Amino acid sequence: MKKDDLQQGRELLARPVLPLVSMVQFLFLTGPFATVAEVIDELPEPIETGYAVYEQPRRQLGRYLALLRPLEEVKRGIPPSCRVVDEEGADLDGMTAITSLVLQQVLAAELEEINSLLCAPCGCTLCCIGPDSTMAQEFFEIPLQEQETALFPAAPRFASAELARHRAMDEEAARVDGRPFYAMQESGLFRWQNGWSLILPRAARCPNLEESGRCRVYADRPAVCRRPQIFPYVLEPLEGGAEGEAGQRLRRALLAVVDCPYVEALRDEIAAYGAACELDVIFRQNKS
Repeated sequence: MKKDDLQQGRELLARPVLPLVSMVQFLFLTGPFATVAEVIDELPEPIETGYAVYEQPRRQLGRYLALLRPLEEVKRGIPPSCRVVDEEGADLDGMTAITSLVLQQVLAAELEEINSLLCAPCGCTLCCIGPDSTMAQEFFEIPLQEQETALFPAAPRFASAELARHRAMDEEAARVDGRPFYAMQESGLFRWQNGWSLILPRAARCPNLEESGRCRVYADRPAVCRRPQIFPYVLEPLEGGAEGEAGQRLRRALLAVVDCPYVEALRDEIAAYGAACELDVIFRQNKS
């Protein structure tokens, strides 16, 4: 793969928005501003940091204004929308919790756009086909929101009391018709304890993957299919919380999956992106 084919995505990686967000956050929380928009409107142009020159910072930040507005809740004394803890499990103060939630949302939005620019030129179907004979996994799981199951009308559906007691990644696999759920020849929709997912057994194709490698539902594809293989982990969901309790743990990291062709090709650029955002970058192989 030639890096020139990935130029549009590389340009965004070279000018991450998080350094600008951190600047706006500091100015807003320490200054006499009533709204985040006021801060953005008063920024000089261009802005130069140790990593990049931003010719139009106001325009770049303006695209994320709706995601930045929760910062205003800090000044109004509104508590965070969910519990946020540090790596040891201790609750964070309200300001740190809210600013971390904002950074996670902005980073996720930017990486989704970067993914769209980097993924298309690869012509890759790695995420759309189950494990091949060289891989240890028996299946791949694509988590779905309930309404997204309608995108797969031809896929067989499986829902039972047995499945409702399990998750796809449980050590002891749920069984369907007396066999492990993944022991089938085609993909299918399964309803688990934690919701729906599309299961791709060995060599099985996503029902919406055309022979040409194109996706039949690309414009409406599930949310998980829009996510980059550079995952935002400013925060990660808490496991094992009380029923109905939403919570996040502060991580300050990026996870980059090197199975993806563009991640492997752009290791240096991704490392620089993470450094500019003051995040730890973890490169990991996922499908091995």
